[in-house]
Amino acid sequence: MILFNIKKLENLLIAEKLTDKQAFNYLLTYLIISTIAASFTSDLPVWLESTQFFVNLIVLIWGVRKTFEINREGDNKDYFKRIISLSFVAGIRVGVFALIILFIYNLIYEILNATGVISGKNPNYENLLILGGFLIATGYYYYILLSSFKRVNAAEDPLQAALE
Repeated sequence: MILFNIKKLENLLIAEKLTDKQAFNYLLTYLIISTIAASFTSDLPVWLESTQFFVNLIVLIWGVRKTFEINREGDNKDYFKRIISLSFVAGIRVGVFALIILFIYNLIYEILNATGVISGKNPNYENLLILGGFLIATGYYYYILLSSFKRVNAAEDPLQAALE
């Protein structure tokens, strides 16, 4: 299972070397991670949870439709293998990116708090940061996913992709 190297996964899809079993493993792993992640929600204000939900729902519908259109206008093959596997790797990439950003943010916050530059947390500021981070992460996820779909569908030589 490829966890981070999206180019390698794209090449497997182009070369039609990703099996149904591998696609199933991506789906199962993705669903398990999503279920676990959903159970770790914090106490967010109702307006923030509602905003995130509606943005996520709208972007999800738009993004999945867009991937389907890209696939249909391309070679129109293996859509489900592509959406499952590419979504998983895009999600891993965004998750790693988010963890790095959160680590840096918390490190800077703790330094500023320890030196007395700031004191305490402002809940309104925190909520806006959460919303902004969510919007950036969602945008980055769909940028990766749509770009990968375009590359997979634009490939001309499946044999060359398998060698890369």
